Amino acid sequence: MSGVAIVRYLLVNAAGVTAVVPSDRIMAGDLPVGMTIPAISITQVDSLPLNTLLINETPRRHVDRVQVTVFRKAPPDDAGYPGLKTLLNLVLAACPGQRGTVNGFAVEGIIPDIEGPDIPIPEEKIFTRSRDFLVSYS
Repeated sequence: MSGVAIVRYLLVNAAGVTAVVPSDRIMAGDLPVGMTIPAISITQVDSLPLNTLLINETPRRHVDRVQVTVFRKAPPDDAGYPGLKTLLNLVLAACPGQRGTVNGFAVEGIIPDIEGPDIPIPEEKIFTRSRDFLVSYS
């Protein structure tokens, strides 16, 4: 869950992202039913603790695959599909390949990974898509 905490911290502190999605709608885990859109869900896909010869050493290095899923509504309620693409670009810009302390974690790097497919929810007039990040920390 630490990769999720790192990415969420970066997103809620990115002015470009919070200009579109208020920080209380950038959530770790699944969004609650009836959540106001636009919104962002951040989940962990998998985590790999990196084993070394000193397997019991602390802190231990991990690489988490973190998925950021963005949600936008169709016009006239929101910016629709073009807004979805814009928000994904803002998310990408907020999670640079950086090093240093982020939210109390020693981050060794954040690498953008795959971008998921478009998943429309036609009955709700919602557009959604995800982007993965590999978050290396100890």
